[in-house]
Amino acid sequence: MAERFGELAPPARLLLGPGPSMVHPRVLRAMASRLLGHLDPAFLRLMDEIQEMLRDVFRTGNQFTIAVSGTGSAGMEAVLVNLTEPGDRVIIGINGVFGGRLAEVAERWNGAAAGRSASKRPGAGSSKPMPFSRRSLGFIR
Repeated sequence: MAERFGELAPPARLLLGPGPSMVHPRVLRAMASRLLGHLDPAFLRLMDEIQEMLRDVFRTGNQFTIAVSGTGSAGMEAVLVNLTEPGDRVIIGINGVFGGRLAEVAERWNGAAAGRSASKRPGAGSSKPMPFSRRSLGFIR
């Protein structure tokens, strides 16, 4: 059977997104190595090493330090759902797309999120914090 598609050979590019985004040749070699299953003893040892390195980077002794393989939004969601319980109230300052996204995650998870948008107040763009009070958030009726 003839191959319909050729081998993937993307051209070299200088990536100019938020970064660092260039991949070191050592990383490219590692990505080309054999795969391990998620329950393979070698994989588990590797994950232990990665956790240890992360604890060094973040200067923590927390044994539950883990890498989250995902976008920044996935990381924000992981933090939110691990630090709160359904029904908890959270305060989220909305000053752009990601604040709005986190408020949506909080509403789905908690059912109650208090968000304030910087764009809705006079002088948006200044460094003054937005006023919150227990009454404005609905904690006191």
